[in-house]
Amino acid sequence: MPARRTVPAWAPATTVVTLLLAVLTGLAALPTTAAHAAQVHKTDSRTASAKADPLGVTIESLSPSSLKADPTKGTVQVSGTITNDDTQTWQDINVHAFIGSTPLTTETELTEASLSDPTQDVGNRITTYGDFETIASLQPGQSDTYSLTIPRGDLVDSDGNPITAPGVYWFGVQVLGTDAAGRDKAADGRARTFLPLVDAGKKTTPVKTAVVVPLRQRVLRQPDGTLAAPEKWVQRISTGGRLDNVLTFAAGHPVSWLVDPAVIDAIKQLADGNPPRSIAPTDGSDTAGGASPSPSPTQSGDERAAADDAADIAKAWLARLIAELKTSPAVYALPYGDLDLAASARHDPGLYAVARRRSTEALTALGITNAAPIDAPINGYLQPGALNVGSSAPKLLLSDQAISGTVPAVASVSGRAVITTSSLVASGGPPPGDQLGLVPVRQELLAQSALRLGTDDPVIAVLPAEWNPAGDSTAFFDGLHKRWIQPSSIDGATLTSVAQEVQPTRMRYPDAEFESELPGRTFAAVDGLRQAGSVLQSVLSHNNAVGTTVLDDALTSASYTARGGAGGAAAERTREAIDAQLRTVTVEAPPSVTLASDRGKFNATVVNGLDQDITVKVRSVADNGMTISAPRKLDIPADGRTGVLLTAKATTNGVHTVILQLTDSGGIPLGSQTSFPIRTAQVSRIIWLFIGCGLGLLFTAIVVRLVRRLRAGTRPADPEPDTDPDASPSTSANAATEAAGVGDADTPAEPR
Repeated sequence: MPARRTVPAWAPATTVVTLLLAVLTGLAALPTTAAHAAQVHKTDSRTASAKADPLGVTIESLSPSSLKADPTKGTVQVSGTITNDDTQTWQDINVHAFIGSTPLTTETELTEASLSDPTQDVGNRITTYGDFETIASLQPGQSDTYSLTIPRGDLVDSDGNPITAPGVYWFGVQVLGTDAAGRDKAADGRARTFLPLVDAGKKTTPVKTAVVVPLRQRVLRQPDGTLAAPEKWVQRISTGGRLDNVLTFAAGHPVSWLVDPAVIDAIKQLADGNPPRSIAPTDGSDTAGGASPSPSPTQSGDERAAADDAADIAKAWLARLIAELKTSPAVYALPYGDLDLAASARHDPGLYAVARRRSTEALTALGITNAAPIDAPINGYLQPGALNVGSSAPKLLLSDQAISGTVPAVASVSGRAVITTSSLVASGGPPPGDQLGLVPVRQELLAQSALRLGTDDPVIAVLPAEWNPAGDSTAFFDGLHKRWIQPSSIDGATLTSVAQEVQPTRMRYPDAEFESELPGRTFAAVDGLRQAGSVLQSVLSHNNAVGTTVLDDALTSASYTARGGAGGAAAERTREAIDAQLRTVTVEAPPSVTLASDRGKFNATVVNGLDQDITVKVRSVADNGMTISAPRKLDIPADGRTGVLLTAKATTNGVHTVILQLTDSGGIPLGSQTSFPIRTAQVSRIIWLFIGCGLGLLFTAIVVRLVRRLRAGTRPADPEPDTDPDASPSTSANAATEAAGVGDADTPAEPR
């Protein structure tokens, strides 16, 4: 069973008290970024204390990084800068080192020491002649360097005895000067750190340590897809910039990379000239508008030159980074965009799987295939409900402050593997001074490692998200080359650790974390942007990449780094820009249509306002008495118009209002629609019945008449009447006429 450690439950409360006192005295300077929230238990108090001293002191070099057990051998060298932060001149400034009298032997004591009042005396000032130096004067704002070399034998306790007991000792620098009010024995500036002493004769298993270097940065794009504030990105990756310092610090050293692929994609976009989002063909088709984006014609020569310089800087930095990641034995991939896990679990749990899949795709596209998935909340806290946000959730890094009581190195919480990380190292050294400098961070790591000797607990140190490791990184890692420390990766350091069951009720999730989560409206905006990108891609006939580009923008809006910002607003602006593009594809119909029967055809026109070929559908919406049939899909050339022959069928008479909508191939509306009336003039069935009956009677009368004539033509001849020789011709004609049944119109025929 591995040894376990306890993080004092009162540590956060102490922080609050310290912070309130600092605010009341007007000395506190609260952190302004979400990334600093994890350090609230130390950062706020130490910042306030640093400003309380008129002379600011830094420790930039400390060698050796741990005390030798033999007090008769070697020296301790410490150097740094002193800055006059006052409004008056300081003179006769003596620079002294100091050493603690009593060693810290437990992690609880180390935590208490890290949270202690920086004005408290924690050691003995070394005043031996030759062990200190003097700076004649410093004007307001002026800085000067110092360098002290103290013989190991001069590091003594309060009784004057050489320090030999194992443990962790306070060590630092104090300065005393003279101002207009004179001089006293109180320190006018100070910097503190820790210096471990390990028993050289004690054989123990080395403590496994993993230094985790995060590659995290807020990624924000304009609605047209260009990277926002490109000049700031150039500054970050130029020599001396934060991201360049991170790469320089980690390159070639035993670190574990914690990578957000969205950051790499942003710099790749900068290397490509920061082009806007493109809807040009990606399948090799040669269509209008298919050329790669070219520089804006409104750019001046100087602007184009600056863009070219930015691209060159980005290409060089990107080449260094990718080469480093490809060969690094420990690369861990965050969900794409550094997804806010807690907020996503509350508002859109399915987004995690999307971000995780996109992370793998993005790194693979860069040739980085050795990255293992991992989740690491930016502040080290996660609500219990978000533990199993993914169906196959990877390992989870949480701060040791995120679990109350005894904190195991590796825990199992609701079936999720949780690796606890050092909150002390993440916060840097104790106040005051530059707590996140290379030396304070290294010494904190060494101190915690020294106190874990004899246990199986590793030290996993996730450095701050916005850490700027300016300085000599070689000296940092050289100081970790100890026989009692074994540098490793996250997996290597925890390989032999046995996971201990921790109940979800023991997880701590501060109110500040809950309040800083991205709101639900942000995820609604992200979902809307994702859908808009998907629709845009489905409309374009020859582009199968723009949907992924838009998805990347959406995911960066749901990032931890977007907390406290306008991530949702950025997603909404981008979605509106895409919707405006889709609305340039319109449908036109005649003002009205009249049908001469229950069905008929009419024409509509689809206009493509995009400079790319598109594929769309026309969908009709009408009342129950009317149906409209349209072609299954329409292929329309860039900037073209296409006529559509539609078929209307009515089941009732009257005027019907019909709406024509344009949709993508999946039936999602593009935003353009038109409405018009269709009047049906179909004849009633009753009228057709009367017409049918009339025609039937007509044909019946014709048949009857024909039958009668036929019958009359086949009747036998009457007997020939006696011939009267005396009858006149006229009389004979009349008789014949009567025999035929034909008489004068005015003379009715006699009935037979």
